[in-house]
Amino acid sequence: PEATLLGSSFEGVLAEGRAWRDLPAVGLMAWAAGEDEPIPVFFAPGDFEVDELAQELRDALGRPELNPDDLLLVFPDSLTWAGLEAPVEELIRLLGDPSIAGAASMGLVGQACQSWIGDEVQRGALVGLLVPGGAAARGDGVAAALPRVRCAGASRFASPWLEISACRERWVDGLEGEPPLDWVRRQLGLDRDSPVEPHLDRLLVRLRDGALCEAGESAHSIPQEPAGGDPTDFVERYVVGIDDRRGSLSVPGDYRRGGHLALALPDADHARSALRSALRALAPSPLVMQFACRARDEALHGDPDLEAALLAHDAPGRMTLGALAPFQLGPASPGGGRVLVHSTVLAALGEA
Repeated sequence: PEATLLGSSFEGVLAEGRAWRDLPAVGLMAWAAGEDEPIPVFFAPGDFEVDELAQELRDALGRPELNPDDLLLVFPDSLTWAGLEAPVEELIRLLGDPSIAGAASMGLVGQACQSWIGDEVQRGALVGLLVPGGAAARGDGVAAALPRVRCAGASRFASPWLEISACRERWVDGLEGEPPLDWVRRQLGLDRDSPVEPHLDRLLVRLRDGALCEAGESAHSIPQEPAGGDPTDFVERYVVGIDDRRGSLSVPGDYRRGGHLALALPDADHARSALRSALRALAPSPLVMQFACRARDEALHGDPDLEAALLAHDAPGRMTLGALAPFQLGPASPGGGRVLVHSTVLAALGEA
């Protein structure tokens, strides 16, 4: 009765090597009161002021800045919290340099999530926790050098970086002077007249600003995957539609003419390798939180429990708990936070 209850609804629950989806399930984490007790975050839709939240968290911690030992967990509603990257980046800038992880909360189909703090229940609220110090603040030299959050991708480059030669709002109409669907069909090994729609669940794109493109980069070579599975200078997005008449792709995100786009395809072997690499690079802790994409389970691995089982198997002596979500939140490089798709984010909680 003395505890503060804080929570939100998700598309699925991950715990101890199993995934619960389309079934009633509850994941519960209890934290003893003390110096490292998490600080709850709860904002109603339209109530989120970045500077106010930053000041509240600084006051609650009793210090002017946060560092990577401090972990900020954020669970925004997938329907009501669009455009989250900008306020998250601003929040991290105001706080200093905390670690960040999270996932999108979900409600019933077409409805906002159900969130609560204590006996106050509200749909579509932004829920979070600030966990002070702990997992990476061990001072033993090894744990102090390891991050509290790591990301594991599940796709690989399937094309070189291609310049966007024509576009309109939410649509890419030209890549290197050709219709994008021509590139897609070539990369997927499809005939010119073969339909692309059946393959949309296999197709992602990676976007980056044109200024980040290295001079002299070959138009015929496929870039290397980033070390450790973490995104570096790009964001990844799903293709959400096609215009076969124009040969165009519809892609959410901020892109422009002259920017660069690369096609990407899911890869189960890469996903498993990246997950293990991310876990090995994570600070030691009694609990690992796992925020995974709903499209990575059966569609990628052929088994809805496989990824949760892999994590539990490779983390002996550590509890695992998490959620399935349409998008995840993870660290950007350098600094800040970013929205991720088709990824798994791991966060280390508690002292080893």
